This record gives sequence, structure tokens and C-alpha cells, in this order.
Amino acid sequence: MLKKGVHPKAIFHDLYLQKKNGKFAQIDIVVATPQGLLAIEVKEYSGWLFGNEKQRYWTQVLNYGNEKYRFYNPIMQNAGHIRALREQSKQFAKLPIFNVVLFAGDCTLKNVSYWTDNTFVGYSSDIGYVLKKVRKYNFAEYTDKSEVARSLSKAVNNGNNPEIVTSHIDFVQRTNIGKPQPIIRRRSRIFRVNWWRLIRF
Repeated sequence: MLKKGVHPKAIFHDLYLQKKNGKFAQIDIVVATPQGLLAIEVKEYSGWLFGNEKQRYWTQVLNYGNEKYRFYNPIMQNAGHIRALREQSKQFAKLPIFNVVLFAGDCTLKNVSYWTDNTFVGYSSDIGYVLKKVRKYNFAEYTDKSEVARSLSKAVNNGNNPEIVTSHIDFVQRTNIGKPQPIIRRRSRIFRVNWWRLIRF
């Protein structure tokens, strides 16, 4: 993103936004652009991936079709993050927010479809294409850019609080008992490397 002209101060990563119910939503990356905010969910998967915007669960196929797993629709997951962003203030509620899901790792999007105008799904290397498409939209009407920066910076700082992070992970694990969700774990070193490559790209 930095190589595509995004200012470093416009990029916020590993955010923990407090929702109205007191719980937290974790967002991988938020980018503030003249056209609005990009809420970016970064997924690390291998194998073939299948799914569409309306399916609650997507499918991961491994070992030449001998192993299949389901995981929660990342577009829907990120839509929840966007709702948390909109709860932050009246300004956030009115800002355009783009739903961006990018896959890292050795995976292939075999049959993934979506049609909502402000949604993008692809590989981490597609971030340049996403930014190019977003820049074709009209400018957003920010009423107080400093408020946006403060709120997002606060959410980043929340990610440095071990109590908040641990509480969030525990809550996700408790509420997804019995559901075919990926294992919740600390970000691996490889994942963080891919994360930073995305920002520096």
C-alpha cells in the first residue's frame, strides 16, 4: 500500500474496536482514503477455496479433494467488523466503508463470487487493484478527520492490551462452540510477515 501512494499515517493495523455491547471486534487493517475507509480482513489458507457472498460457510479443499473443511464466510465476518466501525460515532455511521477480504498463503480461489458494489475479494497481491478501483469512487464527506484518526488509533492501542486481546479470543471461542470455525490462535510469524508485505506493497 505504501508503494501505491497510501500515507503511512492512513494505515491502522490490528485494531480492537469496542462495540455498544461492551465486546470487541478485531480488524486486521483499516485504511483511511479520500473515498472512505477500507476494512481489510487478511486470511491465511492453503488449498482450494469455494464460496460466494451469500453462503454462510465456505469450503476449503486439501489433499487433491480428499480433505474438506468449512469456515465462516469472510465477507460476512468482515461485515460484522464494519458494523463495529459504524458504531464508533455518527461520522463513522455515514462514511463509505469498503469490505475487502484478501487471502495470503498457498491457496487458490477456485469458485468465489460476490456482487455487492463496495466488496472486494482476492489475493494479498491484489491490493493495488483494490486501491485503483476505490479511487474511482466519489470523495467521502469527512466531517472531522481528526476524530477518525483518534478513534482508529485508540483501537490500535487496545490491541496492545493483553486483557482485551485475551477476552476477545475467549469470547470468540465460547460463542463458536460446535460451529465449523478455524482455530483461534495467536498470529503466526509467517502471517505477520505476509501482513507487513501487504502494507509495504
